[in-house]
Amino acid sequence: MAPTHTMQVLEQIRVSPPPGSVKDNSILLTFFDVFMAQIHPVQLLFFYQYPHSTTHFLHTHFPNLKHSLSLSLQLFYPLAGHLTRSPETGDHVIRYINGDSVALTIAESDADFERLTTNLARPVKEFHHLVPPLSTSDTEKMPILAVQVTLFSNSGICIGISIHHGATDGRSLTHFMKSWASICRAEGDLSVITSPPFVDRTMVASLDQIKRKFFIEMEKVNVNNSDVVKKTKDADMVKDTFVLGRADLERHKATFVLGRADLERLRQWVLARVDPSWKPSHYSSFVITCAYVWICLVKVRKIDGDKRVNITFPMDCRACLDPPLPSTYFGNCIATCFAEEKASDLGGENALVLASEAIRRAIRGMEDGVLKGAELWNQKFLSFLGELVLIVGSSPRFRMYDIDFGWGRVKKVEIISIAGSDLLSLAESRDEEGGVEVGLALHEHEILHFSSLFEEGLKMGKLLEKYKVYAKL
Repeated sequence: MAPTHTMQVLEQIRVSPPPGSVKDNSILLTFFDVFMAQIHPVQLLFFYQYPHSTTHFLHTHFPNLKHSLSLSLQLFYPLAGHLTRSPETGDHVIRYINGDSVALTIAESDADFERLTTNLARPVKEFHHLVPPLSTSDTEKMPILAVQVTLFSNSGICIGISIHHGATDGRSLTHFMKSWASICRAEGDLSVITSPPFVDRTMVASLDQIKRKFFIEMEKVNVNNSDVVKKTKDADMVKDTFVLGRADLERHKATFVLGRADLERLRQWVLARVDPSWKPSHYSSFVITCAYVWICLVKVRKIDGDKRVNITFPMDCRACLDPPLPSTYFGNCIATCFAEEKASDLGGENALVLASEAIRRAIRGMEDGVLKGAELWNQKFLSFLGELVLIVGSSPRFRMYDIDFGWGRVKKVEIISIAGSDLLSLAESRDEEGGVEVGLALHEHEILHFSSLFEEGLKMGKLLEKYKVYAKL
């Protein structure tokens, strides 16, 4: 049974960019934005050790935190705006008007900070009070960002973020968080930001044709509600959208760590069984991690026979477009990769090899053009309904543990929005360079089974490695 806790809201305020620092503006949503706008808001929690009282934080750090947020919004002003429709064209836009703001909540919780920051499985409902709501009474305008700072007196701090996926992808969100943290550490000195966001989206205007085709294909889609994807018309932001990832509070959230040595053992296992001409770089830590989690989950669900099981994962497109976008481009710019295999193959002796190869092929297939068939992404995803869909979010490349507001590195990152279906989050290992943290939310009996399979496979790899050493003696 989950422990009980109480939370007290200390203050609710609105934070805007400094007055007059940003001109009124409307930013037309690109194809990438429209596709991602269908997904439930991203909800992240950043936990920090803080062995001081709530009063100490409010007097010592909060004024600077609030001021640095305002300055950050000057650079990342779309986050202070709202999603709406252009009155002139009817297109979906991000509209910023001078004075627009972000909701900032300050709260205090008596929950067990140490329990919340472990890797062990805990009910998702234990995190729910730390997630700021992203809601509005105005059905014509949807807020983009909400922030909550929750204090655990003499223990820690949690910065909770809810952000609409129609405005930004994970890379851009991390850019914002790191910039905010840098300005906070510098006590409001904007000159520390040497790589400001590139907000102009006109460079992606060439994709308007894909966006039109995408809407046409969406009109053809007709599926029933499901636990994975739910049809909605929330403020008609995107016609007939499919919202993915709404948190299931009955699930349990856990973190599984693949150390650098674990990943190398798994990679060598695969390389020993594929074409000798293929290089280790073909089987990156990302490929190996996703493949390993995929086959463990297939076993947990006891899927077998000829049934097809699927995995989908994002690919950053900034460098792949013609012309390429700056690495600091702020918005969504990710393609969707799909891989599938027969369930029986992913339950056999060569499961890791086949899963890794399926993911590798999907990545290599994008070399023909990251946007090839993009207008059919919705149809392809929805065709997987009824099959196992493992959806990968976030990336170890974001290095979220480096986000330091001046209180030290992040102690724990939790992505709560993965709790709505079979999503997994990836982050770099906090404690070991080259390791990977896997976040997963499953029902209690599933998370226990998954944990057993996950650890059993790694132990087997260690035993085989020892056996090889003994065999050489």
